Amino acid sequence: MSHQPAAHERKRSRFRLQSRSRQSRSATLFIANSFASPQRRNTIHHLVDGPDGLLSRGLLERETHNYGALPPTQKARALLAQQLRQFVIDKFPAYARRYSYAGVVGIPGFWQDANGIVQLWKPREYKMPMLVIPYKDDRGRIQACQLRLHKGDIPEGQKRYRWLASPLESHGCSSGTPIHFTFRPSALSRDKTVLITEGALKAETLVSLRPQVRSIATTGVSCSHAEIVEAARTYNALIAFDADHRTNPAVCRQLARLIAAREQDAISGNLSTTTRIVFWEGHKGIDDAAKANVIFTTISIPKWFSTLAGEPLKEVKKVWNEMVTTRRSSSGVAIQPLSTLATRYLQTPKTHHSLRCPQNTLIKGKKQPAW
Repeated sequence: MSHQPAAHERKRSRFRLQSRSRQSRSATLFIANSFASPQRRNTIHHLVDGPDGLLSRGLLERETHNYGALPPTQKARALLAQQLRQFVIDKFPAYARRYSYAGVVGIPGFWQDANGIVQLWKPREYKMPMLVIPYKDDRGRIQACQLRLHKGDIPEGQKRYRWLASPLESHGCSSGTPIHFTFRPSALSRDKTVLITEGALKAETLVSLRPQVRSIATTGVSCSHAEIVEAARTYNALIAFDADHRTNPAVCRQLARLIAAREQDAISGNLSTTTRIVFWEGHKGIDDAAKANVIFTTISIPKWFSTLAGEPLKEVKKVWNEMVTTRRSSSGVAIQPLSTLATRYLQTPKTHHSLRCPQNTLIKGKKQPAW
C-alpha cells in the first residue's frame, strides 16, 4: 500500500470524513478488542476493572463496551491499522477505490511511514494499553477519539489525555477539538436544561450516575467555547467545571469567557435562557461528587462572582473588560459591555436550587441511582 496522497487530497479527505466516516470508520477503532489475542485482552483488563478503571469511576459494565483499547506497542498498532484498513475496504469499497485502497488515511490517528505502510498513533512504545474515549456529535456519530494514557506512560510535565490524532506525521491529520453530546438535541425541547462540563468520560460517567442529566462536554475549560455556546444556545445551562472554579485564576478566567460569550449570544438572539454554576463540596470533579452521592447546588452568576477574591476576582474582571465591544451582531443588536450585561443576572433571584438526588442503591456491587 504505497499510495501517497497529495497535499490538497489530504486536506479534502479530512472534510469528506466528517460525516459518514465519523459515524462508521472512526468507530472501527472499537473493533480493536475483537482483533486482540486472548493474551492481549488480559493486559487491558485494568482499563475496565482496575483501580483506575471504568467500573471504579461508576460506569455500569454494559457501558464499558462503548470504549476501546489501543495496543501499547507500535507493531501491534500497525497490525491493527492494517486490519482496520481491510475492514474499510470490505465495508466501504467505493470509498476505498476513491483513495487507491489507502482506506484509513485521512482519519485522525492514522499516517503512513516512509515505506507507505499505514501506522496508528505515535511511533513509540508504551508500557500499557491506552483507553480510547469516543467524542460523539449531536447525532450520536463518533467524530473524534481521545486517549487516556496509563500513569506509568505519562512523561513528566505532560497531560494524561491526548487526542487520537496525527497532524505531525506523514500523511496524518488533526482531529480538531470537538465537543461531546450525551444526548440528541433533536429529542430535547428548547425549554430544558443542559449541563456543561469537562471531558466526555466525565460527562458519560455523570449521566450513568444521574440518568436525568443531559450533558455537553468540552475537552477543557479553555476549549471550544464557540461550539459550546452554539450547542447550548436554546437551553438553560448549568456549568459544572471542576471544583476549583472559584480559586484557580486560570479556570475563573475561562469560565468568565464562556459566561460572557453565552451572554452576548443570548442578547444578540433575544433569548431568555439562564446560566447558573453548579457547586459542590469535597470532590474535584462532578463525576466523583456524583459517585459519592454529594448534593449539588446551583448558584447564579452574581452569586458566583460574589464568592471570588484576590487573583480569581482580578482575572474575571480583566476578561470581562477585555471582551467589551461596540460591534454589532449579524442581527443588528449591539453587543454591550459585560459590566452592563451583568445586570441581567443581577435581576435573577439569588436563590439556590438544590439538585438533591435519591440515595444510591447497590446493584451487583456498583452504585446506581434508583430513579
